[in-house]
Amino acid sequence: MTLITQQKRDLFAGYATEFEKSYLLEPAGQKHLAQYRSEGQELKQTWTLAKKKDKTGEKITDIVLEKLLPHSNTRHNREHGYHISIAPAITKDLRKWFENAGWQKASNWDKVARAIYDLFYALVEKNDWTSLEKFEGNANLSRGIKAGVITPTLHFLKSECRIVNNKTIDTVNFLLCRDAIGRDLSQYKANLETINKAIEELQIPLLVDPDVFDAFCHWMCDKRLGGYARVEKPVEQPEDEGVPVFEDAIEPQSHWEAIYYIVKAGNLLGYKTYVADPSRSAFKTKLGSIATLSEAPPILKSAPEIARVDVIWYRPTPPFFLFEVEDGGTMREALHRLYNAMAFDARFFVVCPIQNQPKFEKWVSTEPFREFKDRYNFRTYSDLFNFYNELSRFVATRQRFLRV
Repeated sequence: MTLITQQKRDLFAGYATEFEKSYLLEPAGQKHLAQYRSEGQELKQTWTLAKKKDKTGEKITDIVLEKLLPHSNTRHNREHGYHISIAPAITKDLRKWFENAGWQKASNWDKVARAIYDLFYALVEKNDWTSLEKFEGNANLSRGIKAGVITPTLHFLKSECRIVNNKTIDTVNFLLCRDAIGRDLSQYKANLETINKAIEELQIPLLVDPDVFDAFCHWMCDKRLGGYARVEKPVEQPEDEGVPVFEDAIEPQSHWEAIYYIVKAGNLLGYKTYVADPSRSAFKTKLGSIATLSEAPPILKSAPEIARVDVIWYRPTPPFFLFEVEDGGTMREALHRLYNAMAFDARFFVVCPIQNQPKFEKWVSTEPFREFKDRYNFRTYSDLFNFYNELSRFVATRQRFLRV
């Protein structure tokens, strides 16, 4: 029986061409693709260590829950050394998440970790596919654990296993025009057969590689990219979809991370961007490598301390945009550095954690700032992050629509 209509085959041929040209061959897509290899190497090493621990009778709870399962690329998860995945399903602390949801109790985690380990061992080492149904059938241990939690690890430990998460499900069901695959582990082998047959029928060589197909599903579901599999209606996702390891779109939590997003936003808007301290890094990126100016714009150099302003957006035609990020220094000094450029047609922004707003309101109402209070704008880290995401989506949509 044929799974795919000719109309969908033609449609997906166009999607695949756009995916390759606009994403896969671009730096972001190349970074995405490279991550599969590095994550596979990491997980294979972790799996070897987990087997060794189990063989010697050591406790395996932490290595299973924290090092084998797919976590989102968040500050908390990075700082705790959790396994950051290209296909994350765990955005927060797994134990607290499941306990707060009423799915698990604190005293049960050793048994849950053992059941997950035994599932991986049965599939990877013994090729025992019946273990999936057995695991899912023990609701006391498996509640809340679906394909999105298990298959990103299986994919890297067992070659014929694909990642099956919300993005895979939405893309394949969109292709087949029905609810052909789902999240239940007991149906995972049947879902693999459906996906493999669908890809065979598509006859698109680019999508034969499982890693490329997974990247394609990401592209099809991310509204900043293709977004075609989720364009018709908003989808309520029963599993968390976290930030993959290759993404840098994480809400800023520090001074330098906020500066990173201000610079990136200015670049997207077509401004020349200057950063006061190009040697600093955020998200493993030197700020000087993303700023387009190595010195403050010459026209502004008559303003005292202009080179110390955290970020400047510049175009030959004003207004200019000047940003100070204030998360631990002196608010008055930040306001004064901006005040020094008062003679220019410039807009001033102070970007802070929300708890710093009272401090901003206090100082901006004092001399000499009070008279020019309307020139100053307060923005939170959350405001900045939302602005950057909306801007990224708009730029991606514009590029697709105008084909520029």
